[in-house]
Amino acid sequence: MQSKNTAINRIITDVIPYLPGRVRLAVSNLDKSILQEVEEIRLRAGKPAMLSLFRRDLFLGETGLVFNNENKSLTLTIDELADMVFKICENSYYAYQDDINKGFITIRGGHRIGLVGTPVIDSGKIINIRDISSLNVRIAREIIGFGDGIVKNIFKNSRDIFNTLIISPPGMGKTTLLRDIIRTVSNGMENIFDGLKVGVVDERGEIAACYRGIPQNDLGCRTDVIHGINKKEGMEILLRSMSPGVISLDELGNPDDVSTVLQVRNAGIRLLATAHGYDVNGLKERRGFRELFYENFFERFIVISANDGFQYEMKVLDGEGNVLCVDCKSRRQPFDPGELNNGGFYIFPKSHRENRVHPGNTIIFNGSGK
Repeated sequence: MQSKNTAINRIITDVIPYLPGRVRLAVSNLDKSILQEVEEIRLRAGKPAMLSLFRRDLFLGETGLVFNNENKSLTLTIDELADMVFKICENSYYAYQDDINKGFITIRGGHRIGLVGTPVIDSGKIINIRDISSLNVRIAREIIGFGDGIVKNIFKNSRDIFNTLIISPPGMGKTTLLRDIIRTVSNGMENIFDGLKVGVVDERGEIAACYRGIPQNDLGCRTDVIHGINKKEGMEILLRSMSPGVISLDELGNPDDVSTVLQVRNAGIRLLATAHGYDVNGLKERRGFRELFYENFFERFIVISANDGFQYEMKVLDGEGNVLCVDCKSRRQPFDPGELNNGGFYIFPKSHRENRVHPGNTIIFNGSGK
């Protein structure tokens, strides 16, 4: 698992230098209990700066204080956003024009900065985005070992795996699980699995999070990544050029991809993919999946859901729907900070901030980390 110190250090070294000056100062002064939980930093022209944490949004104040409402938060200008984009692009919009047109730029560490504004259209295609009005910094976190409790169930033998589909609603960790399984399949497991060459089609940069062509996430020693290309073309290129044993991709479901997926199977290559959904039955009649289910393509399903004990429940099914394994992982509990007159919050008990043990006593902090 990624430690809290590692998460904080990645934000400090990779993200904070790109932020506008006032936001940079405020985020640098955040209490570490908040900083380690930040998932997104949302910056909008003429609007308050916001932090998105697990199931909670907070407004960011000038000195690092956080609030439940926008009255005391700092407000960004469009010039501040433009300066931030210029810095992200390393002083050259032209070098990053393709990324800007797609709506996001990946920076060192795999963090992704989404941007929107006024698209410039030529012949039906976006050729630029001007007057950028919103930026969304998504903090990258990989969880090594997230799939250790279930990955053995997708091994067919020591040199092969089953065609596997990971199913979950948005935000439940299917890409995190996919990333961890790719790493294990690529590296192998001593005395259990030899390891396979894996080709990853990373259409939106969410699996490998490549920066200057180098994956920022650990996908294993036998993994090749093609990113920024649609799944159909990416799979075809990997088939022709990299002789993978497994092809992996995120969010399968485009009907145009079906023929290429079947081509992958006919070439003797396994597929490891994810899809949005709640269960297997919900996918069977969806366009882009009907033909695959008719062909009995998938031999293993991993369905991720949340239970009432603040856990991720990962259930492994075979192709007939029989349950092979259930593994539960702790997930973060939503907290409910209450705003105080001094601008501080009741948020984490002291010992929870220090070593993640929750004794039940609550403290007050003012955003300074003291």
